[in-house]
Amino acid sequence: ERRDGEILGRDPRLLETILADYERCGLVGERANKLLCYLAMTSRKMPRPLAVLNLASSGAGKTALQDAALAFCPPEDLIKLTSLSGKALFYKERSSLKHKVLALEEGDGVQDALYALRNLISAGELVTESTIKDPATGRLVTMTNKVEGPAAVFLTTTNPETDAETKSRFFVTSVDEGRGQTEAILAFQRRRRTLLGLADEAASEPVWRRHRAFQRVLAPLHVVNPYAEQLRYGDGRLPGRRDQPKYLTLIDALAFLRQLQKPAKTHAGRRYVEVDLDDIRLANELATELLGHSLDELSRPAYELLVLLDQMRAAWAKTAAKTKNALDAFSFSRREAREFAGWAHARVYRYLRELVELEYVVLEGGRNGVLHRYALAWDGQGKDGGKFFLGLKAPEQLRSVA
Repeated sequence: ERRDGEILGRDPRLLETILADYERCGLVGERANKLLCYLAMTSRKMPRPLAVLNLASSGAGKTALQDAALAFCPPEDLIKLTSLSGKALFYKERSSLKHKVLALEEGDGVQDALYALRNLISAGELVTESTIKDPATGRLVTMTNKVEGPAAVFLTTTNPETDAETKSRFFVTSVDEGRGQTEAILAFQRRRRTLLGLADEAASEPVWRRHRAFQRVLAPLHVVNPYAEQLRYGDGRLPGRRDQPKYLTLIDALAFLRQLQKPAKTHAGRRYVEVDLDDIRLANELATELLGHSLDELSRPAYELLVLLDQMRAAWAKTAAKTKNALDAFSFSRREAREFAGWAHARVYRYLRELVELEYVVLEGGRNGVLHRYALAWDGQGKDGGKFFLGLKAPEQLRSVA
């Protein structure tokens, strides 16, 4: 089994093999979600694991997605719960959550425990103090209980009103609820009732064994990203302060997953592997597919205003000083946008607000009597109808490192 796990880990087409094995075990479609969940499960061995919140309608298949990913996890590293009381995690044994996967099937059953989950994800541990009576002296004394992490946390919910504090700790994703995916799922359900379906179920067990063996041979190495200082992550948005670490951890998780294909290095007694450009490219693809924008989400007038603002920036660049950071310095007021577009004030105000809410435009100032000024966060992506993620730097733009 160890040999089979090492062979899988050295497979140059590892991610494609993972996706194919999901299909063999009965989960159709959901390419990006399947990879994200597999990476989150694998990241349990890292100092800062990923956490995944799957938000979707009842019956859409979010639990099936989570269960399919967790089937690849060694049973000794998996804690799977249906319900969780508010204080339960605080009183677990000291190392019971350390480098484990904590999977919760329904958000409704863990509402009282969300505070504990948030702290487990953020701090990597839970510490509580309570008062007890010393049996020897009868006096009240303080007892400290510490539960060590970190842990990779999985949570599914149907509640779109899940509080922002909880969402900010997770990679929030959703399953495909489109007609094509529904047809694929229904076809698979019918196949499972046939003789071929019985054979499929028998074939799943060796696939699970091979992935569990692979997970066991992964060493708890550190990950170093030599390109980290060159990367970008939508620095015009305040939520980027909390979201960027999740993006960087996604890159680290890809490097960690591919550790058997990389040379292990040592520094100050710590063994580590390095992020390469393939890890960054794959992380960008996943971030774009899972969290990316599409111009289809804009109303037609907002799209037209966005194009006009892009033209306004291009016109400004022609007359501005030819400096390296000319485009970064571009900003505008509502009056300037109104004059360039030739639109009425009310129309500019309404659709500029839509662009700000969807983060195509960033509000730079405007409080305490200061004139509102805006910056354009969009660089022309998505005109072909595809998804894109604002603010990411492509691997081709990164300088090579020695």
